[in-house]
Amino acid sequence: AWFRQTDANGESRTIEKTFDFLHAVPPQRAPEFIRQSPLAGADGWLEADHETLRHPRFGNVFSLGDVCAAPNAKTAAAVRKQAPVVAENVLALLAGRGPQAIYDGYGSCPLTVER
Repeated sequence: AWFRQTDANGESRTIEKTFDFLHAVPPQRAPEFIRQSPLAGADGWLEADHETLRHPRFGNVFSLGDVCAAPNAKTAAAVRKQAPVVAENVLALLAGRGPQAIYDGYGSCPLTVER
């Protein structure tokens, strides 16, 4: 693998490294239209109560997945657990109740290493 390394003076050089296994992950961040919206917090994620996934300032907004400010990895496994929480809480809100379901912070990041 080749990496471009830039030093404190702004000078770049290419470094070659040999790997048996390399898992490259791009930086995780919300899309620009979320980061620049009034729904985002200072960190750029869509603000959400970590348990109910409800926005703290906009009570009719819920968040899950890649833009959610929940303190977990942004993975499909997390969404699988967040979706029922959001669905139940939206239905509770529509019925005139407060959020009932709680997200427990579950997340997972499986790596397939062989067939």
